[in-house]
Amino acid sequence: MASKRLRHVLKVFSSVGLLSYREKHLPQDQQTTPVKLRQAFEQLGPSFVKIGQILSTRSDLLPENYIKELSKLQSSVPPLNKEEVMTAIRRELPNELSDSFLDFSEEPLASGSVAQTHRARLLFGQEVIVKIQRPGIDEVVKEDIQLLIKLARHIPKHFIPMVDVQEVLENLRETLIKELDFRNEAEAMKCFKANNRAIACLGVPEVYDTFTTPHLIVEEFINGIPLNHYSQLIEAGYDLEDVGKKLMLSFIKQVFKDGYFHGDPHPGNLLVRDGKIYFIDFGIMGELEVGMRASLNDILYSFTAQDVDGMTKAILSVTQFDNGLNRAVLSQDVEQMLGRYSGIDLGSLSITDLLQDLMAIFQKNHLKASSQITILEKASLQIEGIFRELAPNMDLMTLAKDYFLENMGPDMLKQALNKESILIELFYLIRNGKNIPRRLHQLLEQILNGRIVVNHDFINFSGRIKVFEKVLNNLVLALLTLGFLLSGALLANKSGFENLAWLFLGLGTFLALITVVRIIFKKKG
Repeated sequence: MASKRLRHVLKVFSSVGLLSYREKHLPQDQQTTPVKLRQAFEQLGPSFVKIGQILSTRSDLLPENYIKELSKLQSSVPPLNKEEVMTAIRRELPNELSDSFLDFSEEPLASGSVAQTHRARLLFGQEVIVKIQRPGIDEVVKEDIQLLIKLARHIPKHFIPMVDVQEVLENLRETLIKELDFRNEAEAMKCFKANNRAIACLGVPEVYDTFTTPHLIVEEFINGIPLNHYSQLIEAGYDLEDVGKKLMLSFIKQVFKDGYFHGDPHPGNLLVRDGKIYFIDFGIMGELEVGMRASLNDILYSFTAQDVDGMTKAILSVTQFDNGLNRAVLSQDVEQMLGRYSGIDLGSLSITDLLQDLMAIFQKNHLKASSQITILEKASLQIEGIFRELAPNMDLMTLAKDYFLENMGPDMLKQALNKESILIELFYLIRNGKNIPRRLHQLLEQILNGRIVVNHDFINFSGRIKVFEKVLNNLVLALLTLGFLLSGALLANKSGFENLAWLFLGLGTFLALITVVRIIFKKKG
């Protein structure tokens, strides 16, 4: 069976000219390989369409021309017939359909490459959406991705320039397996709802665990107005600018405060009902750990401050790279990017453009971005597009800045002062802080000996060096004192860290006494 499928895949690839060597030396913008890949995936059916659709969200894995072409893939498969639907649902339910639903619409609400949805009503009257997976599609997709992985070993190097096709497919397999299990989507809905329970303007459909299986999910039907139906929203009495503001603030919270955001917020997945913006379809979610969020914050700060060095360091903190990285070239690319935005009014700034420019820098310098960054890029593009339509006169950067000042200060401080980060930073300070005077002394010695040329003349340069060394020694001592005292105070109330807290407080007090004594003797001298 597998060999037959392989022959069919190769036949389709060959029929569209996908395995041709003729384009090897053509410039990327003249190559038709992306088009041929899309055509092949369309011919190979639902499983390949799904694979292509997920690949189209991964700009960390594929060049931009492939992303754009695969984004055109549409699910054109016919819906399941009545018998197939009923059989598939009965297979997932513990009881008969009539024991679970008061009524069930046999006409599909929507049909996709992996699943289709139907409206129904539970026994207690609640209107719901029933999402049923196409029978056997999970196994077909898994088999096809495995087949592609095997095939990738024989794919010519020029097929996709600078891309390890086998690595891309291995990465994709994990995403596919997770998305094909609807229990993950149900958990995502519950987690997202818990994070936003206190947000009055945001809603999430109720998901019913009783009916949730790997191939079936039943959730509350939201009879709302799609967010891009502007005339309907106005007729219903909604202020479009207010809706846009609430949507953007919600997304900023999801990304920077929760670290858990909706990964596919296109207008069809955003509905307005009863004064709330409802997010639906939780198949793709983004997750950002605390460190990643801090690095993204550093990127935004460095961007507004036009800080090339800070931006370069922040970029390296969110990517993976090998020893061949040319940091000087990376810094030049960052400087050029910041230069393009210099003098631009913040109100007209596009966060999406910034993210896309960053992704271009990643690709040029062969930096591997986390898949979560690419999900964020796509989600930001969608959210910002809707926001600009709803609130064209609203300043996005000012809105974001005000939110950060009002909401993020305490949370960022709490995150920065958790015991793990304190211990790590303290260790770093102790390990590296003690070397600062020695390293500075070595640098100054090199300057004095002529090995480093400084284009300034100083009077009594040697004396100034000694003064500077004393100042630096005092600064390091003060930092260590502060680090120990702060760490001890924070750990004092943490169960299991009492002894460490007393040790830090003792060391901090000892260093503080040394500092005071040095000041007193200096005054007497």
